Amino acid sequence: MDAKARSISRFTFLILNASGQTEHSVLLPAHELKTVSDRYSKERSEKYDGTWEPTKADLDGLEKSLPQISKMKIFGWPPVVQIEHPEQCFRQYVAVLVAGKRMIFVNAFCVDPSEYYPYWRDRLVLVSDGALSFWQVLYDPATMQFSNLRINARA
Repeated sequence: MDAKARSISRFTFLILNASGQTEHSVLLPAHELKTVSDRYSKERSEKYDGTWEPTKADLDGLEKSLPQISKMKIFGWPPVVQIEHPEQCFRQYVAVLVAGKRMIFVNAFCVDPSEYYPYWRDRLVLVSDGALSFWQVLYDPATMQFSNLRINARA
């Protein structure tokens, strides 16, 4: 893929929340699939087969569906443990194929990346531990539903 195609294929979203703060999300380059697979395939039930190119509508649907996450059960945790405001977290998106199905892997962190993760728009932020401040989930753009919510509970 040439530089022009790469620049077109990356989306950055700016969302203004009720308090007037700016939240950010970014679609990471396809090569970050390897990092997702290397880091998460052993602890998650899905196998990542490849990548694909989501549309702006796919990503807009994900953004609009974020409130669903606060109602989800976190894998391995009691139902009372929840992600309170997923839309307030910084989010990285990687388009993945799971058993041939188009999904979007969401890597989220609820800390300002400017000090510790200035590279966050270019490559996956990996953190061990972090509890509810660092979480991952899969999004299915065909159904507009999330699944397999996990937090970085321990190393």
